[in-house]
Amino acid sequence: MDERVRRRMAFIGIVIVGLFGALFTRLWYLQVLETEQFAAAAESNQVRIIITPPTRGRILDRHGVVLADNVRTGVVTYDHSRYSEQHTEAVLTELADLLDVPAARLSQGFADQRTHPLAPKVVATGLDEDGLLRVAERSIAGVEARWDWVRVYPQNEVGAHIVGYVGAMSERQHRELIDDGYLPYERVGRAGIEGLFEAELHGEPGRTKLEVDRQDRVQRILADVPPEPGHDIVLSIDVELQAAAESYLRQGLISARKTVSEDSGFFYPALTGAAVVMDVRNGDVLAMVSHPTYDPTWMVEGLSLAEYRSVFENPYAPGALNNLAVQGTYSPGSVFKPVTALAGLDAGLISPRAAFHDVGYYRIPDARGCTGRCTFFNADRAALGTLDLSGALTRSSDAYFYKVSDDLFWIDGPEQWAIQDMARSLGFGSPTGVQLPFEKSGRVPDGDVKQTLFELSPEAYNPYDEPARWFPGDNINTGIGQGLVAVTPMQLANAYATMANGGTLFSPNIVEAVVSRRAESFGEPVLTFEPRVLDVVDFPGGSAVVREGLSNVTNSRLRGTAAKAFEGYDHAGYPVSGKTGTAQAQGLNAVLRRKKEDTAVFVAWAPSHDPRYAVAVVMEEAGYGGEAAAPVARRILEAVRAYEQRWPEPQIAFSPPQPECPEVPEALRGDPAFLGYVPEGCPWGIQLPRANTPSDADGDGIPDVDQIEGALPANAQRRREALRRNQTRRREALRRNQTRRRGALRRNQTRRRGALIRAGAGS
Repeated sequence: MDERVRRRMAFIGIVIVGLFGALFTRLWYLQVLETEQFAAAAESNQVRIIITPPTRGRILDRHGVVLADNVRTGVVTYDHSRYSEQHTEAVLTELADLLDVPAARLSQGFADQRTHPLAPKVVATGLDEDGLLRVAERSIAGVEARWDWVRVYPQNEVGAHIVGYVGAMSERQHRELIDDGYLPYERVGRAGIEGLFEAELHGEPGRTKLEVDRQDRVQRILADVPPEPGHDIVLSIDVELQAAAESYLRQGLISARKTVSEDSGFFYPALTGAAVVMDVRNGDVLAMVSHPTYDPTWMVEGLSLAEYRSVFENPYAPGALNNLAVQGTYSPGSVFKPVTALAGLDAGLISPRAAFHDVGYYRIPDARGCTGRCTFFNADRAALGTLDLSGALTRSSDAYFYKVSDDLFWIDGPEQWAIQDMARSLGFGSPTGVQLPFEKSGRVPDGDVKQTLFELSPEAYNPYDEPARWFPGDNINTGIGQGLVAVTPMQLANAYATMANGGTLFSPNIVEAVVSRRAESFGEPVLTFEPRVLDVVDFPGGSAVVREGLSNVTNSRLRGTAAKAFEGYDHAGYPVSGKTGTAQAQGLNAVLRRKKEDTAVFVAWAPSHDPRYAVAVVMEEAGYGGEAAAPVARRILEAVRAYEQRWPEPQIAFSPPQPECPEVPEALRGDPAFLGYVPEGCPWGIQLPRANTPSDADGDGIPDVDQIEGALPANAQRRREALRRNQTRRREALRRNQTRRRGALRRNQTRRRGALIRAGAGS
């Protein structure tokens, strides 16, 4: 054999040895290294995990009246992401025939852009057992028929802006929540209490481990951890008082629209407004109204075209989803004058009983070198005669407060900013901290604020103005609640509550408690909201005269600005202290394309000498505060008095839910789609051979599934640890929520105290 043949044979031998080596290596890899993966894959062919969504917690008023609840209904979903368009069309056509509805109606779920694009779409809801049975018997690929819970709002529009609504998960929410056990088709809180307290309301999902055969038929239940229902949220509002306040505000706006403006000659638009009722003793919010409103039921399964237009495109109901009580900011007008009065007293500029002669205007003295606008007139340029501080508030003398504001401006020292400091100490310029999302801060203007606003929109300023400077006219406008001052109705109610109770500034509570619905702790509070004191304001000497002036605003003998609105009122039985405001609004009406009409405002507390409740009413483009807002506030105060008689000692009542326990149809027993969609407290309704009942030796509330016959110990342990982590994460979320709220409270208190200390140091 020559050398060339030997080399060829050697090469062939090497190739053969290499091939056998590769073969043996692959066999070793498959038999040794991938044993666990094959075992896991084998188990996945025999075991199914069914995740059961929990029952969402309810939302109740302070007496246990249900504002948000759940009802059981049949739904059909279709996982369109796994199939072609042709298959989808065929499926919808088949479902339409089965359910006797138009296919176009079923396809509406595909147009919902708020859901994750890959999430199964809900194509039919409200089915009974017969409807579900017909769909399930067909076994249509990608279609699931199941029981589900649908959110309902028994009070409809009443309290809608407080309660909020649930809706389909957005793509962002899907990314954030899917790891927490949420299912793609679950509805989540999107506004109000529903959104802010999503973690507390949602509950813990249940998990059922099933053994199935090759045809995916259930053989036995290996383990099940039932879902834990979400907690109830108990609000501080009284639903009857809430409904009354909503009705009175709506009627007041309608009445204002029938009134002609003396300035423009047109009817007042009066489309929007807000009202707040607050307990001055503890900061509880008993009613909070925003108009226009909406029915949260519309939002649960998506809006029809007509509903969408009525909420989002109705020019006569603008911003229906906005809670104007905390999101609307307005010039307060004359209801801000008590702030200026207290500031003047605190700075030593006002002698409460000193006479002031109101000639209908105030002119900045020539000695102060005024070069711009130097004369400021009363409303209607009326001369009110000789007044003291009490009379200036009762008659709402602009000239009196022009002078106080101008005199404060010329003080060389921290008292120059006395109005701003007093306003901030009463809560203006910062969120109140009420438990609602998107609360606005409002604005207490000074030189820095003016400069910042100019930088944001220089075109809005007079070219002759100097934005970097704070002029006497700026301070004068601020002193009567005009110019750059902006407040929310919630801030107004809170500030007057502080004046009424002697100086305790609360962070209002609209939530009283988070209450457990779980069997072992049903009705027990998980989290309570005690009165939250932000600050204690030390009112200056003479502040009793401010209270006197406010108590006379409804007095006809003293010609108070709200006297006409309170004619025939029971002053002796339930006296009212308050202040009217008629605030000039800036800009054009977006619909009518003309200058905005005045904002009507009235804020009050009652009873005058034993204050218990504060009421704030704001009505946009509705005219005079004494003519539009004060009558609404009067009716609300009469409802408050009736509330006191109805609930002299309010009690929170809890009634355990009585679940309906349906039977799963015989033909569907064993169908995984129906496992777990039964209210807590009900039997499964499915007769299946079970493995040994799991024990819970360590008492952590999680079955020790590693003891279950036939379960793989490693997988069982991982599942058990995952469930424990999920429970721990939920508890930590509750603690973080509470810590975050307490931290915000402490920061607010520190900031306010720091401002007062700095003011004191400067003086």
